[in-house]
Amino acid sequence: MALESIKKRSLYEEIVSSIILYIQKENIKPGEKLPSENELMEYFKVSKTAVREALSVLAARGIIEKKPGVGSILKETSGATFIDQMTNKLIVDKHALQDILEFRRGVEVEATALAAERASPEQLEAIEKAHLKLIEVNKNGETGIKEDFTFHQLIILASCNSMYERIFDFIAPYYLEALTISKNQSKQISDRYFKESHEEHQRIIQAIKGRNPERARAYALEHLLNNETKVWSHTLPI
Repeated sequence: MALESIKKRSLYEEIVSSIILYIQKENIKPGEKLPSENELMEYFKVSKTAVREALSVLAARGIIEKKPGVGSILKETSGATFIDQMTNKLIVDKHALQDILEFRRGVEVEATALAAERASPEQLEAIEKAHLKLIEVNKNGETGIKEDFTFHQLIILASCNSMYERIFDFIAPYYLEALTISKNQSKQISDRYFKESHEEHQRIIQAIKGRNPERARAYALEHLLNNETKVWSHTLPI
């Protein structure tokens, strides 16, 4: 398998690009299985967590499908979609990232307020479980990108607004890339940032459970703005 080692191991984008390059070089067809996580970890000389993050991004972009017990399967993609991934069009500079973060604010803040009004008991329970799972994986030294994504996705669903759901589905690949960058930044800065994020999540949960849309809106905005501050206050690997 002609895969090159990754020199900048913290840059998940390089893993993503190398996997896509491998798919092209090896002429892997839709429906065929990619190398296992352990194989990719060995070839790239990076951690399994880094490989999993890269595969999660590829899954969010619609390039692969992760099947439990099977592995990562190449999905049917159009030429334009695949070229987009190769040229890394989703986030290529700070201006593009800023656009995504600002758009996220516009969607998620109001959706959180609606969740405070409309979330069912089952949805509230799912949001809280996602929050606790994120804390757990962070304590184990993982960035928790998937868990953080799930937390925010569940809040969007709890808004019970089909348009917010559709918009979130559309921006999910962009959102996941932005989240990956910010989470990797937080990990490089200090674990203290994870603790602060957990506390912000907890305030959002309490506002939703308390059926207080104004507080939910304010805490969601506070959380997203704090996240953006973490991103812009430090050099980004992009």
